[in-house]
Amino acid sequence: MATTISESNKLTFTGYFRNIYEAFYTCGKGMWITFKYVWAHKPVTIEYPEVKEVLPEKARMRLFNDAENCISCTQCALSCPVDCIYIASKPRPKGEEVPKTTNGSPIRQILTQYTIDTALCCYCGLCTTVCPTECLTHSHDYEYSQYSLSGMKVDYLNDDVRAWRERIVKE
Repeated sequence: MATTISESNKLTFTGYFRNIYEAFYTCGKGMWITFKYVWAHKPVTIEYPEVKEVLPEKARMRLFNDAENCISCTQCALSCPVDCIYIASKPRPKGEEVPKTTNGSPIRQILTQYTIDTALCCYCGLCTTVCPTECLTHSHDYEYSQYSLSGMKVDYLNDDVRAWRERIVKE
């Protein structure tokens, strides 16, 4: 019943080399799976500043208000669940010609303030669905980070923001 010394040495001797073999075998098998995956699949990453990702057609990104077509109805501000849209207007003076939007709606109010706090915005799209003139839309612009929270408030009556119109309306 007792094992002899030579028999116990034999078990540990073969066990030692069996462990070495299994270590190399499992390591090689894992590396083979990794290499097979790397060779078989094309790269997923893109070189971001030079190559931009193509986003889905209905993706909700930066909001843009075409202030020239806004009739100041305040429906967007009323439908916003987080109250991040600040809109103010005054009545057009009597006797002044009432301009029309691109879809023919009369602009009876003069828009004096239209600001969206994008730090608060949850990009739900409720404001864009209630807009009767469809001047408030989600653009395909997704690069708008700022260094401070005050920079996240976008005044759509500002000349710099109105310059976005040529770029965004084309989309």
